[in-house]
Order: sequence, then structure tokens, then C-alpha cells
Amino acid sequence: MSDFVAFSGGVDSTALVLLMPDATPIFTDTGWEFEHIYAHLDKFEQVTGREVVRLNNHEYGGATIESIPEYIRKYKFMPNHVRRWCTYIFKIKTMNTYLAENLPATLNIALRADEQARTGNTTQMDGLTIAYPLQGWDMVRKDVVEICLHYDLLPRAFPYAARGGCKGCFYKRKSELIAMQALVPDVMDELRQLEEEVQDERGKYFHMFPSAGVSIATIQAQPPLFDLAAVYADAADTSDYGDNCGLFCNR
Repeated sequence: MSDFVAFSGGVDSTALVLLMPDATPIFTDTGWEFEHIYAHLDKFEQVTGREVVRLNNHEYGGATIESIPEYIRKYKFMPNHVRRWCTYIFKIKTMNTYLAENLPATLNIALRADEQARTGNTTQMDGLTIAYPLQGWDMVRKDVVEICLHYDLLPRAFPYAARGGCKGCFYKRKSELIAMQALVPDVMDELRQLEEEVQDERGKYFHMFPSAGVSIATIQAQPPLFDLAAVYADAADTSDYGDNCGLFCNR
């Protein structure tokens, strides 16, 4: 029986992988992740000596499209709250294809004991067992943070990545986009170009980030209300896990 851990690069999944040294960590790459996610995976491999299996949609999803931006350009269709095709195509389908090749197997998912209300993985596949060890061990947020700190593997959370490591996650709020403009303006330039490129002729502007309620160009054109360099001084420090959280909590 193969034992796997769904490894997103976040605090919870990092702690779970560390607690399960004999399990194989699996990371599904959307092709649209922030660089700090890849850096964390690299550091995990260096610290632990374990390999992270990195999957992509092209290799395991049975598609010729390798990334979410490529999919958006081809179909002129951005993911949104109603159509979360990004998660299904580039995460779930890719993961399931790999698991189907390694049955029987157990997929361990990092839902904590204080997250009982969250829905887990609903995949049904003969020979596949879905497990939630952190809940069985009654581990909460404080516990997983302590584990990551013990191994010097606490993922750094940037103020623009509260919704995870995907650059174009439609859940991002306007405050996160402002932080992105201050800290990673080159990424915002790429996203603006993509947002403008896929508009059609129906007359309605389709926002990449509907929760913000404005276009990326509008965000970029707005003057800052305060000195962004001072506000995000610690967040802009790309050294490993800075000591300070700055004005805004980087969690």
C-alpha cells in the first residue's frame, strides 16, 4: 500500500509531511504558483533529504495545456466562484491520475482538528483511502506551526498570498492586490496583460479578481495612501523567514 501526503507547501501540509516521514509528498503544480512556493519545496527537500513528487496537468492530466494562464488564453475563460475549473483540472484531476497509477494507496490530507467544518477530499476510487491524520491526532493551528518551526520549515506567508500560492486566485481581495503591486509589480504586470488579453466583445469587463471589484489596471493606477516601502519593509525581505511581521501580520 502506497502512502501519500497532499503537499501544498502551506503550514498544515508541511507539518503533516514532517510527521509522516515514510509517506511520499505530492505537489500538484498549476504552472501559476508564486516563486516562494517553489522555494519552500526546494528547502524542504534540502532539509529532509526527501523528494517531493511534482505533478503537472500536461503529464498527469492527459492534456496538452501545461498551466492555468495557457488555459485562460485558449478558452478566454477565467476561473471564478461558480466555475472553479482551475482546482478540478489542475489539482484534483492531476492528482487522481497519479494516484490511479499507484493503487492501492492512502492519500493523507492536512485538515486540522479545528477545521471540522471544512469539506475534505470527495474522490471515490477503488483501492484509494482518504485520511485526515491531523484531526485524528487532535492537532490545531498552534501545533502545526510549532512543528514547522522545530524543523526550520515554517512557510513564509506573504500579505498577497493569504489565499494560497496561486498568482491569479480569484479569491484575492483588493488589499492583497495592493500588496502585490507594492511587492511583486512584475507579477501584476503579467496578470494585467492576461486580464486584458482575454476580454471579448460582449461589452462587459470580466475581472480576474471579482472580489476586488475593479480591473488590475485600476489597482495599478491608484496612488498609495501611505508609504508602501515602510509598510511592507519586512514582507519585501526575501531572506528566509524574516524576524518581524511588519505593520500587517504576515502570519
